[in-house]
Amino acid sequence: MGTGTLTDLQLAVMKALWEVGEGTVSDVLSAMAKDGRALAPTTVATLLQRLSKQGWVEHRRHGRQLVYRALVSQKEAAKGVLHRVVSSFFGGRVSALTAQLLESEQLSPEELEEMRRLLDEKGA
Repeated sequence: MGTGTLTDLQLAVMKALWEVGEGTVSDVLSAMAKDGRALAPTTVATLLQRLSKQGWVEHRRHGRQLVYRALVSQKEAAKGVLHRVVSSFFGGRVSALTAQLLESEQLSPEELEEMRRLLDEKGA
């Protein structure tokens, strides 16, 4: 699994890679462009190399190009980030995080209903 915390730019690269599944620097650039991020190919290549060293992605050679794929799923990465947030800010209490979300975010009736449904599924 990847080590360290992802910067905003690294997270954007990871999101693009999760979207394409496996791809070259050019594929990642195209996916990022769809989200309104225009970066130089050399910047994306550098970010992918750093992510590879940190264990977030791996690559293989296909002809003259490197093809990258994520080693960590988006769900696993989100779980790791949430665990750090819950531990660091809320003393390990998920209920405190939930209270903060309910207090600070404008939730639609649909989102509240979805939260109720998820709690019911968990047996709460």
